[in-house]
Amino acid sequence: MARAESKQIMGFLPIEERHYPALLSLVAPATPVVKLLDPFAGEGAFLEAAAKAWNLTPYANELDGERATACIARFGATQAVRCDVERLVASNNAFGAAWLNPPYDHDAGASGSKRVEFRYLRHAWKWVQDGGLALWCIYRQHITSEAAAFLAKHSSRVDIWALPGKHLGEYDQMIVAAVKGVPLDVAALYEQLIRDRDNPQPLTIQPEPTYRLPSPRPIQRFVFAPDMLDEVAGLQLIEEQGAWKTGGFQALLEVPPPVTEIEPVVAPRPGHLALVLAAGVADGAVIETDEYGHVALRGKTRHVEQIARVEIEADPNDPERQVKKTTIRLKPTTTLTLLGADGTTVEMEGDEALLGFITSNKRALASYLNAKFQPMYRFDMNGIGRWLDSIRLKGKYALYTAQKHVIAAVTRGLQDRDSILLIGQMGVGKVRRTTA
Repeated sequence: MARAESKQIMGFLPIEERHYPALLSLVAPATPVVKLLDPFAGEGAFLEAAAKAWNLTPYANELDGERATACIARFGATQAVRCDVERLVASNNAFGAAWLNPPYDHDAGASGSKRVEFRYLRHAWKWVQDGGLALWCIYRQHITSEAAAFLAKHSSRVDIWALPGKHLGEYDQMIVAAVKGVPLDVAALYEQLIRDRDNPQPLTIQPEPTYRLPSPRPIQRFVFAPDMLDEVAGLQLIEEQGAWKTGGFQALLEVPPPVTEIEPVVAPRPGHLALVLAAGVADGAVIETDEYGHVALRGKTRHVEQIARVEIEADPNDPERQVKKTTIRLKPTTTLTLLGADGTTVEMEGDEALLGFITSNKRALASYLNAKFQPMYRFDMNGIGRWLDSIRLKGKYALYTAQKHVIAAVTRGLQDRDSILLIGQMGVGKVRRTTA
């Protein structure tokens, strides 16, 4: 191809469609969680075919404006970008496979070799995960000793396949299939590459896939974007993936749901205030306090490690050596936060501070409990008072009044609930209540 024509298309020559079946037969289908990268995608035709055949999620990069537009139309703005490959920002070790068909070009200003094919392979290598497959599409003469040395050092397996015929009527086009990993013998693999370059395997449709892709490695935050966005790309990303589409943003605009009324079987008593505050049930409550005025409440309980005991024992394997054993227990600690009308906050941490606040504001907190909780049971025996009066344990022992109320409260609660947890200390008559 004439140099002027090559420059006009930026040196990019897409793989001919007649080679698709043989190329696609090389790789076993995986799952869409595995990512396929094409950093020199052109219009994305082969990337699309490979992603469908191998069941992968495609990611395309292209520098040319018209070809990049075609890629974005194919894959969407989050999976296709327009960027110089050397300015592409992508997560390292994130792609299970990469189709690398770089521009056929040279860089007059580069030191050493002027060809860009190997330079782009080396640049893209960091994006392929360990065990991932890189398919490098180049001419025979691009497999230089420098390229062979790089592949031998950073691959656990490398095969060279020859595409049939002459590309553009004069060039031997090759596919170098490299599995990223640690080689068993760098020197032996290098010698194999030099031999295979001169005597490559002819690429035909394979009866069984030759390569299997690895499962993706966990990535905390996946990135695939150009280092700079133009106005068109930025607007498209905002329209397709803007913050306004996220659940958190939409939640800010939603109408708050109606406040759910809490209907316990019996209302919490003043002695339960510490539990109510620690559990966060009273979060958002607004009360008038003696010391801080009008405040809103928020309670948070977390577990804190505490050393329970430390023991020194003789090492059973070495009597002259001592072993230190430390027993650590988790203790729940409650932090109560007060928000004043002027925006100031006061934090109280620990049991002593919590009990002090409750003692000082018992009346206001009790009023909140009475207004907040609408109990099912009203201490009216729930219509079974006469039946409870008639119960005799062992034929002669009547129930205590407190026990009758507990049984009546449970029967009222079971009218609306499937189960109730009843907790009692020793000696309060759990057997009597259960029997009743």
